Amino acid sequence: MSMRKLVMAVIGLLAAPAHSDERLDHLLSLGLEELMAMEVSISTSTPQPLSRSPAAVNVITAEDIRATGATNLVDVLEGVPGIYVRASQFGDRPLLHLRGANAGQTLLMVNGVPMKDLLWGFGIYWKGLPASMIERVEIIRGPGSALYGADAGAGVINVITKTAGRIEYNEAGLRAGSHDSQAGWLQYGGHWGGFDVGLTAEVSGTDGYDPYIRADRLGGAGWAGYGWRNTDLRLGVARGNWHLHADYMRHADLETGLTGAGVLDPLTRGRDSRYSLDLLYDNDCYADDWSLSAALHYANLDYSSGAGFQESPPSLADPDGVINRQRAAERRLNVEASGLYTGLAGHAVRVGAGLVWQNLYAVRQVYDSVDLTDTPAAFAPEKMRRIDYLFAQDVWTLAEDWELTAGARYDHYSDFGGTLNPRLALVWQGSDRLTTKLMYGQAFRAPSYQELYSRTSFTLPNADLKPERSRTWDLAFNYAATSDLRLGLDIFHFVQRDLIAATGKPSQFHNGGRHAIRGIELEAHWQATATLRLAGNYTLRWQDDGPYRIYAVPEREAYLRADWAFRPGWNWNLQANWIGARPRPAGDARDPADAYTVVDTTLRHGAGKHWEFAASLRNLLDADAYAYTGAAIADDLPLPGRSLYAEVRYKF
Repeated sequence: MSMRKLVMAVIGLLAAPAHSDERLDHLLSLGLEELMAMEVSISTSTPQPLSRSPAAVNVITAEDIRATGATNLVDVLEGVPGIYVRASQFGDRPLLHLRGANAGQTLLMVNGVPMKDLLWGFGIYWKGLPASMIERVEIIRGPGSALYGADAGAGVINVITKTAGRIEYNEAGLRAGSHDSQAGWLQYGGHWGGFDVGLTAEVSGTDGYDPYIRADRLGGAGWAGYGWRNTDLRLGVARGNWHLHADYMRHADLETGLTGAGVLDPLTRGRDSRYSLDLLYDNDCYADDWSLSAALHYANLDYSSGAGFQESPPSLADPDGVINRQRAAERRLNVEASGLYTGLAGHAVRVGAGLVWQNLYAVRQVYDSVDLTDTPAAFAPEKMRRIDYLFAQDVWTLAEDWELTAGARYDHYSDFGGTLNPRLALVWQGSDRLTTKLMYGQAFRAPSYQELYSRTSFTLPNADLKPERSRTWDLAFNYAATSDLRLGLDIFHFVQRDLIAATGKPSQFHNGGRHAIRGIELEAHWQATATLRLAGNYTLRWQDDGPYRIYAVPEREAYLRADWAFRPGWNWNLQANWIGARPRPAGDARDPADAYTVVDTTLRHGAGKHWEFAASLRNLLDADAYAYTGAAIADDLPLPGRSLYAEVRYKF
């Protein structure tokens, strides 16, 4: 879409009649007391009021997301205290850092199902999730392995989708904007033959913002292409105690821009697909004092580099350059059952067990015209991992204003053995205004197949690796200064050990030393008037200076947000995200990466009962912002400048 057409769309939005829309007015209709009373399940697997959940929890609703104009989960998370979203040079892939830890310590789930694969984390071409399919996001800042198993040392993000029985209205929408970006989506909720049915679908694409790289690792210069296309389809069917989710997501024509080694790659057009089927059973009255939950989850992920990754450019000596063609697929099957017993006065005891099978198959690789398929030199082996796990948890009401949560989970992996991870949380409702939480938890990250089995030109695997482990203490305070002002303070101490890193010559993965991170997370929410809400947070972290420090993560971050319903049917949102300076490790002679502030704004208007229009400006002030990279990219990775988006929604 041309800039002229976008400007005309904004003018049309501003000129539209000012009729009130009840759904748009709802953006500010919940008071702070109602928000704190909202029930969440991420911290115990049982619904509890947000204010008394035994963890540092944040909840982001669909209304919050809509007000900001966010189009992707990545945009949504940038305002959460303790979360830093970093763009990777490879494919502009978003990396989710919680509390200063490596992105591998963040567990991402969709409807309680982990998205982690055996090789690449969330998937080699992971690009987040469309905001149109999100009902809400629940976040634990802190360990979650006692409930959810591996990869939850720094925190857990659970995306709850719009599905059967949850979609309150039907909607179709279109969006267009800078970088030739377009999207169309649909959500439908209804009843058919005695079944609740829910459907969300989105098709989108962008040419990408394509930053200019003045010098890559080999000294080359050029534009890093970051275009991609996405299809996301999600169907839910429910009846009684049964729910069925069928999801499909596909990326195509995905440009990686730069290789992981920092070489410009104009060749790659990657593709992947993920489809999953989840069958859920929940019965709150299964027997006297018992509720029962059971789940069967199946997922298949496949990915291909297409024509291949261009590891080095063409030259006189090598006219084709070095081309690395890769393809692989993975299946995941998970069976789980748990029961909640409430027959003991003051106790809610949950016990459960599950099995997971993960199978990497169809591995294909041709490197520099040499077929490595079915050889030990291939980028990954075809292997299966089995995980058996047991968990138990007791939420014990010690007194009217005291509650103790104690639990543990034991996981046994077929490739490295077992690990036990406990948690304790004491919640004191000291008064109507003050809630105090003291929390302790242990967590782990399982070694990936890359670390265990994959030989590359840079590293050697180590089949004897053990999991990374961590321990975290949290002391948190939630204070209602008035009915309109809420304050939060979380002080944490996060210690990791047995961290996995490649060391030695030749470089091989080993379990190494210890790393500690201490920090403070501050939050404030103020309902200044009936039509104006202000919110903000500030994060300060101190990391040990050592070989395991993540220098790409800033020590300080701040976020401010304002929502103003200045007229019936109108809402103006303003956000400012400040990222502090990031130092360089020893041996990197570059200057520290500068601090920057990105300001975004969205104007939204509900025209009558059916139509809604919005316009968003991202990086309103056109700030020079850079994502931290290794020394291979001397100037770091430029982030998008000012960009404009307009959208229209029709509700029916």
